[in-house]
Amino acid sequence: MQAMRLFSPLLILLITTVITLGIAQPATAEQVYIGLRNGPSEAFPVIYEVTPYRRLDVVARRGSWVKATDGRNSGWLHVDDLHLLETFPRDELWKLVNDARPGKHRLELTLSTASAYSVGWLFPVLGEYGSVRYTRAPEGDSAWSLLDAGVITQFAQPADYLTFSWNAFAGYAQSERGNTHWSDTAESTWVGGVGVEAMWRVARYFEVGARGEVGTTLDSDMTTHRSASLVWRLRL
Repeated sequence: MQAMRLFSPLLILLITTVITLGIAQPATAEQVYIGLRNGPSEAFPVIYEVTPYRRLDVVARRGSWVKATDGRNSGWLHVDDLHLLETFPRDELWKLVNDARPGKHRLELTLSTASAYSVGWLFPVLGEYGSVRYTRAPEGDSAWSLLDAGVITQFAQPADYLTFSWNAFAGYAQSERGNTHWSDTAESTWVGGVGVEAMWRVARYFEVGARGEVGTTLDSDMTTHRSASLVWRLRL
């Protein structure tokens, strides 16, 4: 009996604590805030927070980021976070999401220090990008061409609009009119190489950048050529 008198207050306190926590926990879990950033990238700090029930209007867009305002304050958030806003119109939400995500294919044009130009097609494959390119030097005594295929792998993205990637390629180089660019005997040969590139998305469908590459003939001579290129890509 004495034990019951001793433990009764403790039991009542325990039950009261459990009930209190059970009531308070849902209220705490509902306090979700959405951060608006100072610019269109995760590199910018959060300058303003809103609840999911705050009415926001989109006033600008850059890539996959939108600038939203409640009439007094404004900031940037990613389109993937728009669904957190309970008051945001669903039809406008899906339109913004779809518009911010162009297809994954790319058409590419480059001009290089090797006095050559190339056209290429980039396509998604196994989580990376595959590429097919045709490169040609000007007509004349220095004329040559190269058809290659390769893979491009992104290794850094410091901002939503800036990426760094490396690439590896292999292809067949054809000498023309006795050109010895790839071979001292002016013969066609297989070529392999690697490179690194930086690409900047300046618009929804357009990217510009620079690439450095080293290519080597896969023969006994192993002739090596280095080049730097300006790159333009159309996002499809």
